[in-house]
Order: sequence, then structure tokens, then C-alpha cells
Amino acid sequence: MPEAVGAFVAEQRREHGLTLDQIARVARAQGASWSASSIGNIERGQASLTLTAMLQLALALGSLTGRDLKLSDLLGDAEALLLGSPDQSAMKRAWFDRALAGAAVTVSADDLDWSEADDRGDDLAGEVAFADMQRARLDQLVEQSRTPREPPFSRSGSLAEERAAKRLGIPVARLQALAEELWSRPLEDESHRRAGPGSTPQSRGRVTRVLVDELRARLEAE
Repeated sequence: MPEAVGAFVAEQRREHGLTLDQIARVARAQGASWSASSIGNIERGQASLTLTAMLQLALALGSLTGRDLKLSDLLGDAEALLLGSPDQSAMKRAWFDRALAGAAVTVSADDLDWSEADDRGDDLAGEVAFADMQRARLDQLVEQSRTPREPPFSRSGSLAEERAAKRLGIPVARLQALAEELWSRPLEDESHRRAGPGSTPQSRGRVTRVLVDELRARLEAE
């Protein structure tokens, strides 16, 4: 995407006789902090283009050229683009047009660009095998996105967690998972938060007993 946008900016600049500084100056009026060298980096495809940056760029170029640009216009004449590393499949231009126009950001095998199979010079069987491999990769990525992430708690519990788990009659890992669900933090962190800065061990102990009761109520509600 950065290379496609960069080529479009360079083309517009040459076509309308603009300078790097002109584009940077108008972009700064839209909230950007670019210099002439920043625009040069964009043209070389070396800039990190956030959504904000693309909006500012479209506004600046539209103001200078008298065109009402859409975000997808910034991609120029590119027919397919990569979302990630070069070993991934390219996405068809139509997919980007839909996504930038506000359509749901979903992907299917039909959105992938299979033309690189032709570039390999393989026979028909090889092309089919390559397409199947790419589809399998897509299915794997979709399946990974649906797999819940492992909760960010440790496998070995603290002393307080072990004691609380024993009182509740559940494994420490189960207690850690419940704490994450209820408070989005470990038991001891929630105890410190509620007891307040400079709290004594006694006051934190009282708070911990309240927290254990909340965990018990959560278990009983299941």
C-alpha cells in the first residue's frame, strides 16, 4: 500500500506541477506535521501510512489539484496489493475499494489475486496446487482469528492465589481465569487497588476475603 500511494502522489505532483513543499504545507493545514522530506518518503513508499495520514494526504492533494479524492484514489492504478509480507497472497484492488468505501472488512478466496501462479510458469496442475495452498493458508488465518487467546495470567499461582483457590476448592488456574473475567487483573492486583495506596497487610487481607466471596458467587452463578 505505501508503494501504491507513493506512486500516486508522485504522479499527481508531476501532473499538476506541484512541489514537495507545497504538498507538505497544505497537509500541515490539515493537522499533519510533514516536511518536504516527509512527502519524499511517502513517494518512495517508505512512510508508515495510518488512516489519519491517508485522510490528510487526500485532503491536501484534493485541495491542490481541485479534485474530490476518495481514499481508494490514493492507491492509483494498482490492480492488487499486499497487506503483509511478500510471501503472503496479494489482495485484489476491488477488495481495497470496498473496504475503503465503508464495506464490511471480510475476505474470501475470491478476493485473493491468483495471478502470481501464472508468473511461476507452472503447468495447470502446479497452478491448482498453488491455489489450493493459498486457500488453505487463508482458512488457517481465519481459524486462528476465531481461536480465543489464552488469558494473560501465569501458570504458577502466588501464595494468595493458592490460598484462595484452596478455600474455593478449585485449581489455581481456574481462579486466575475467574479473576481475569471479573476484574481484568490478578487477585492480588485487585486487592491492592481496592485497599488503596499505603494499605496495611491486614486491610488487604480483609479486601481479599471480599474478593474471594465475589469469586464464590461467580462460581455459584455458573
